Amino acid sequence: MDRKRIEFVLLGTGNIAGKYVAAVNNVPNASIAAVVSRTISKAEEFAQKHDIGHFSDSLESLAEKLDFDAVIIATPSGLHADGAIRAAKLKKHVLCEKPLDITLKKIDAMTAACESAHVKLGCAFQHRAAAHNKAAYEAVQSGKLGKIYIANTFLKKYRGQEYYDSGAWRGTWALDGGGPFIQQAAHTLDLMVWMMGPAKSVFARTATAAHDIEVEDMGHAIVEYANGAQGVLEASTVIKPGYPNKVEIHGEKGSIILTDGEIVDWNVEGLESPQMESISNASGTTDPMAIGTQGHERIIADFVEAVRHDREPMIPPASARLSVELILALYKSAREGKTVQL
Repeated sequence: MDRKRIEFVLLGTGNIAGKYVAAVNNVPNASIAAVVSRTISKAEEFAQKHDIGHFSDSLESLAEKLDFDAVIIATPSGLHADGAIRAAKLKKHVLCEKPLDITLKKIDAMTAACESAHVKLGCAFQHRAAAHNKAAYEAVQSGKLGKIYIANTFLKKYRGQEYYDSGAWRGTWALDGGGPFIQQAAHTLDLMVWMMGPAKSVFARTATAAHDIEVEDMGHAIVEYANGAQGVLEASTVIKPGYPNKVEIHGEKGSIILTDGEIVDWNVEGLESPQMESISNASGTTDPMAIGTQGHERIIADFVEAVRHDREPMIPPASARLSVELILALYKSAREGKTVQL
């Protein structure tokens, strides 16, 4: 593709949609041409608020009158595949908010639709783009940590009942797909399978302790990865006041610990700690709208180049699928009270 600027249509007008507007505005060669919502008044209001030139209640009708290149999916998680398939039918590239969707069947369907239409499908697991996380990934994947023994991740956030009451879809199996494991912890669990590789088995316990919702608001799991490592996965929205995310990796040659995507302890034999700037990137510990946009900017910039130069985006669907596979197995384990093999 020789077009220099990639024109996006934003599908969805919820909280995360505003983050995408802010992020795209900071990315060269990218712009948002229109916004689509099933409720036309919401689309119009969002377009006026963010100075977007076009709005519609239908992606298909918009495509009849507006030339654009790609769609950003920012709808509730259980509607991601539907939006991606509709975009693929219009021959538009797709950048999807995490997770790709809430079932493997839907993820496979949206992947097949984009492959058939010869359009790109990328996922916004933006934590992979952070320099500190990339340094930890390289240390693990290169073997510099040797054999990995233990890899833990802890997500201890707080959300009040008003958070779940703010949208009818929040805290539901049908559209949220679950609680903090598939929502807030989706990023940290993605980091786990990105660094460690696919999970082999998982045993989990979950509970709904403090909220009036269908899904879990806290839980723990023990996971075994295909590379032989084991680890604890913790996720909750009941911890007051909320604490930074943590990733711990322990191997035969040392350990790396990250807090909110920043290396806070690097103790690896024969390998000096990488010299990188300290980061200040709000993680939404207590406020979901406090997250920064730098990670999304990197994902969007990469996706623009993937479209322009006809290459895979940073996080293609096969890679983004791994964390959902683990999460769904975790939920199955919690329901059935037994270890689930992946």
